[in-house]
Amino acid sequence: MVALRSRRLEGIFGARFDAVSHGQVNTLVTNAVTESHDLDFKAELYGRSDKAKRDLAGDVAALANTSGGVLVLGIAEDDRARATAAPEVALDNAEQDRIRQIVSELAHPTPVIDVIPVENPQRAGHGFLLIAVPRSPMAPHAVKVDKGLRYPRRYGTTTTYLSEPQVAAAYRERFAGFQDRFEDLAKLESQLIERLDVSDQTFVAVTLVPDLAGDFVINKKTLSEFEREVRDKDPHAIQRGFVFGSTSVGSRCLIAHGSSNKAVTTYLACELHQSGAGGFATFIDHRRPEQPMGGDRSALVSRIGDEDLAVGVLSGLRFLARHARDRAASGGNAAVRVTLWPVTEEIPASLVQNRAAGGSLGHQIVKPPVATGAFDLDDLAEDGAPLVAATAALTTGLIQHFGYPESLQMTADGSIRIRYWEQGYGQRVQQWAEACGVQATQETVG
Repeated sequence: MVALRSRRLEGIFGARFDAVSHGQVNTLVTNAVTESHDLDFKAELYGRSDKAKRDLAGDVAALANTSGGVLVLGIAEDDRARATAAPEVALDNAEQDRIRQIVSELAHPTPVIDVIPVENPQRAGHGFLLIAVPRSPMAPHAVKVDKGLRYPRRYGTTTTYLSEPQVAAAYRERFAGFQDRFEDLAKLESQLIERLDVSDQTFVAVTLVPDLAGDFVINKKTLSEFEREVRDKDPHAIQRGFVFGSTSVGSRCLIAHGSSNKAVTTYLACELHQSGAGGFATFIDHRRPEQPMGGDRSALVSRIGDEDLAVGVLSGLRFLARHARDRAASGGNAAVRVTLWPVTEEIPASLVQNRAAGGSLGHQIVKPPVATGAFDLDDLAEDGAPLVAATAALTTGLIQHFGYPESLQMTADGSIRIRYWEQGYGQRVQQWAEACGVQATQETVG
């Protein structure tokens, strides 16, 4: 999936960038298409000199700092920036890796790019290289020049450099964007938990907002496909036996519930927005009375199992990231928020473990715990160590509200501590780890 989406450029090329053909790229010459702020032609591959490497990193950073765009290698231009010939370039996997490495080394922070070879069917090993660069929420991106940093930007068909006041303004926009995304997470969470039946159930809720918003059409066909994908299926990475029982739509979003009642939901809920943002909630506990210390009356207490919590966060991250990437074609990083709901003075929560004799971990809490983070969207969408590491970070963030130092089930480097899964989970977790190449260790803590 290519991160860059541009209706203007897709109209010029006649296809999405991951599906463009050699003939379609050739029409740039046939139609004498002119370079612009989001389209740049290069007759040859970038050279191997220090200057050529800086030029590559600068051209990529300039697009990322402006509105995104495409560098087309193998198209020559005239003095009026019109495509005039297609000399093409040699297509080589090593060259594609070199392009990525140069951008990673010289552009800071590293922009998201896709390097797309488009081979000539009549000339094996030759064709065009497209370097697709989405507009970056991490702008401004700098390029290392000598001992300093410069901040390029596209202006028409040329590249200019930001002045010091412009750089300062760009950083302000970046941090304002971060704040906006985390505010969006809280709004999504509020909308999601309104649908939950919390009369006797406690949920872990996960919300996600991608940096690069996507889009998809919601209609009867989309809803039917969504129903086939999720209805009567368990969305958890390690199966828990809960399935979605109904599907529907809301304003610009797809909705699935764990019950047949579409007004409120038990056990499971999700809201998947056209932008790629979304929310996912899964059951953690049926609340039941607990005798307070030194008291005569019982209180309703949520008993939050640490293993259920880890699986819930892991599954929510994966489910939402796959929606964002695969359905909405979002890209870049993703801001994430996780919480437990409800947790109040009337309904406190305790963290518990069910291994061996069981027992409580830490202390009770009376306010909803919250953990946030930002992660690569692709890492969250795929089963593997990066997904486990993100889960560990967020689950630990929740657990620390209980006064306990860390999640025992998963580590910060993306491995599984198999000793901290009780028998009912242990075998399934081991099988999942083996299937997706995650290391399962016998490590113990403390």
